[in-house]
Amino acid sequence: MLLKALVVISGVLVIGIECRDFYSDLNLFHELQRPYRTSWEWSSPGLQSRSSDDEDRDREPLGPDYKDPIASSSEQKPLLQPNPKPAGGSQPPKAPSEVLPGGVIEVEAGDGVGVEDPFGIFRPSFDFKPLGFGDLFPGLNSNQWWKGKNVCIDREESTDDDEDGDDDDGESEEGKKNTTSKAPKSLPDLFSTSISLSNCFETANKYECITKVNNHGVFKTFTVRYKCCYGYSRSPGSGCTKKADLKPILDTLEDLKTDEFRKLIKSSGLQNKFADGNFSLFVPSDDGLNEYNEEIAESNNVDALRRRRASTQTLPSRDLVLSHTVEGFIDLTDFANDEVINSEYRNSTIRINIYPTNGNEKLVTVNCARVKNPNILAQNGIVHVTDRVVLPATEDVETIIRTHPRLSNLRKALEFTDIPSHLKPEGHYTVFAPTDEAFNKLDQVQKRKLLDGAGCASSILKYHFTAHTVCTSAIIGNATTHNVEGDNLSLERTVDDEIILEGKARITEGDIVATNGVIHLIDNIIIPDSGLYIGSVLQKQNFTSFQDLIKKAGLEEEINSLQNATVFVPTNKAFEDTETQNFLKGIENDQEKLKEIVRYHTVKGQLQSGDMNNNELLETYDDGEELRINLYSTLPLFTNVINRATVNCARLIGFDEKACGSSLHEVNKLLVPPTRSILDIIHSDGKYSTLSTLLQGSEVEEVLRGNNGSITFLAPTDETFAALDENDLKVLKENKDKANFVLKNHVLTEVLCCSGVGPQSWGFNSYVSTLANTQVEVGRTGSRVRINRAVVTSCDNLATNGILHTINKVLLPRQPQTASLGGLLFFDI
Repeated sequence: MLLKALVVISGVLVIGIECRDFYSDLNLFHELQRPYRTSWEWSSPGLQSRSSDDEDRDREPLGPDYKDPIASSSEQKPLLQPNPKPAGGSQPPKAPSEVLPGGVIEVEAGDGVGVEDPFGIFRPSFDFKPLGFGDLFPGLNSNQWWKGKNVCIDREESTDDDEDGDDDDGESEEGKKNTTSKAPKSLPDLFSTSISLSNCFETANKYECITKVNNHGVFKTFTVRYKCCYGYSRSPGSGCTKKADLKPILDTLEDLKTDEFRKLIKSSGLQNKFADGNFSLFVPSDDGLNEYNEEIAESNNVDALRRRRASTQTLPSRDLVLSHTVEGFIDLTDFANDEVINSEYRNSTIRINIYPTNGNEKLVTVNCARVKNPNILAQNGIVHVTDRVVLPATEDVETIIRTHPRLSNLRKALEFTDIPSHLKPEGHYTVFAPTDEAFNKLDQVQKRKLLDGAGCASSILKYHFTAHTVCTSAIIGNATTHNVEGDNLSLERTVDDEIILEGKARITEGDIVATNGVIHLIDNIIIPDSGLYIGSVLQKQNFTSFQDLIKKAGLEEEINSLQNATVFVPTNKAFEDTETQNFLKGIENDQEKLKEIVRYHTVKGQLQSGDMNNNELLETYDDGEELRINLYSTLPLFTNVINRATVNCARLIGFDEKACGSSLHEVNKLLVPPTRSILDIIHSDGKYSTLSTLLQGSEVEEVLRGNNGSITFLAPTDETFAALDENDLKVLKENKDKANFVLKNHVLTEVLCCSGVGPQSWGFNSYVSTLANTQVEVGRTGSRVRINRAVVTSCDNLATNGILHTINKVLLPRQPQTASLGGLLFFDI
C-alpha cells in the first residue's frame, strides 16, 4: 500500500514539474473549462412546483390550531439564509454558483448534484462538509432531530417517464400521471431482480431521503422528507422545540408595522378575505409603498409617452393588494432560483430569484423587489416584507419591447434576426435593451445597418440578452453574468448608485418585469468583438503582421465580408521565423500567391475549439485546399485528456476569438499548403539518397506515394545509415524483405506532430503503432523529441499525404538479446 501511495505521489510531482509548460493549452476543450458553444439555447432548465394531483401524501396532522399549507416542491432548494449550525458538524448545502467580489448574479435554476446551464452543459456541484464521529457511525449520532417531536413527514412516490417521451398507444400525459412505465429505451433492463439506491441528506430546515428503485425495469423514486411542523422551528443544537406565537395574518401585519399596506387592505374591503382564507403576502414596507405613490404622482408631470407607459403600472388599491397575494403557504426556503408562482390579481406571475452574496446569506427577490424580512408565520399564512412594491407581470418580454415607446428602434432591429423565435413563454430572460436614444448615438451608417439587419446586427443584439433573470438588486458592487453567446458581462454599481454594463452603458430604467424575465433600459449600444469585422478584430488584438499580409494580397474587403468562417491567425512572432521570411520574400511580387496564402488560413464555416475533432479535414477558401486538425494529450498519466490542438502541425495557442459571425484561432506558424508527397520530398533531397534507394520497389514506397494523409514517416539521413554496422547496412541493401520490414517500422499509422508529443517521464510512457505492427516509444526531453532512442532533428515537414520527421538513428525492430547466427542484429541502437 505504501508503495502504491509513493507511485501516485511521484506521478503528481512529475506532472507538476515536467508538464507546467503545457497547462496553457488546458483551456482548449469543454471538458477542462467553462464551455463556450456556438449553438446557444435560450431556455434554462425548467423547475416546476408539484400540484396536489401529482403526489400521494402521508403526513402527520399539524394540530387543531393550524390550517393546512399548500404542498411544496420536492426539489432540494437553496437556503434563504443561514440557520444555526446543527450539531454533528453538518452544513447546509450551497447552491451551485460563482461567488465573486462585491456580489454576484450568476445563478442557475435548481440545486443538487449538478446544474445544467442555459447552454445545455452539465457542470458538477460538490458540497463538502466536515466528517464527524457521527458520520462514520450513524447509529451513534445523537442529534437525529427528525425523529423527535413536532416533526412532520412528507412522503412522495413518482415513476420515471420514458426519456424519449414517445406515447406509442396515444395515451395522454394526464392519463399517465399515476401509472407505471417501462424502463427508458436508452437504458436496457440489466437486472433480473429489484435493486434500490438511497441517498439521505440534511439541511438546516429538513432531513430528506431519496430512494430510487428498479423493479424489473420499472423505475420509481420514493422521497421521505422530515420538517418541523408548521409553527415550530429548530433551536440551535436541538430539534423542533421552538414554537411560534402565531396570530391572524392581519394582526401579524400590524405587529410588523406595515401600516400603509394594512390601510390598502382596509380601503379595498379585503379584510374578510384575509381573515377567512390561507394566503401568503409579499408586503412592501411603508417606505417602499410611499415611494411607489410618489413615482405615480411624478408620472403625471412627464411627457405623454412616459405617462402612457407608467399608467400600465398604476393599479387600483384592490388590484394592488391582490398582486401581492398568493393563495396558500409560500415558504421561500422551498423554492429555487427563477421559479414562478401566480398572484390573485389576474393570475399574474411572481418570479422568485435567489442570488448568492459574499456571506452565507442569500439575496432573494420577488419580481425584482428585494425581500427584507422573509417567512414570518401567521395562523393562516406567511408574510414576506419587501423593500418596494411588487409590480405584477402580465406581459412577456417580446410584448413589452413591441409596445414600449422608447424601444421602437430595438423592435425594428429584432425583426431581421432569429432572436424572437427563441423567446419562449416559460423562459427566464434578461434584456439590456438599448433605447431609441442609444441607437441615435450611432453614426447614421451603422444605425442603418443595425435597423436593416446588416452589419452583424444579430451578433450585436444577442450580446444584450441573457437566458437567466438578472435583477438590479443583485448588483452589489461588482458582479458578473454571461449572455446567450457565452460572453461574460460585467456590471458595476457606482457610488452614485448607478449600474454600469461593461463599463460602457448605464441602466436608465431597471427591473421592467415580464412574465418570462426582466428588461433594463440602457443608454448605449455595446458593440462586442462578435459584432466587428475580422479586420477590426485583427487590429484590436494586434495581429499586425497577418493584417499587413492581407493588405498586400488586396483581400481586405473580401476578409471583412466573411461571415460563418474560421480564420487561423499566425502570431507576429511567426512572421519573424527565417524560413517564413524567405518564403514570403520569394512570393512578395506575386499577388496571386499571396492571396492563396491568406485564403489558406481561412476555413468555411465557424468552428469553435470545443467542436474540433482529431484528424478532421477543413476546407479552405484556397480553392478547397484542406487543413488538418489534430488533437493530442501531452499529460502523463492522464492520457485520455485532450489538452493540445494543431492545424497542419502548427500549434493552436489562442482560441475562440470572435468576429462578425466568425471565429479566430491563433497559431504559432504560417500555414503553407504542401505541394509534394512524402516520397517526393525524400527523392528530391540529397541527404536521403540511401533511404531513397532502399525504398525502391518496396511496399513502403507505394504507401509514401499514396494519398493517405494520416501517416507520419521517420526519415533517417545518409549520415544516419552510415552509422550502422556495415553488415547490417549490407543486409538492408541486399535483402528487400528485411529492408521492407525495417522501413515499415519507420511509418507511424497516425499523424504525430512534434508539438503533440508530451514530456518523457519515468513510469509514464507513450507509444505509437507502426506499419510493421510494432510500437515505438515517444516522448519529449526538454526541447528534444525522442522516438525510441532516436532524436528528431527536423520536425513537421508537411506533405500532401502526411508529415515527415528527420531522425538521427535507424529504428531497427527490437529482438531478444541473444546472438543470432543470421547476423540480424535488429536492435534499436
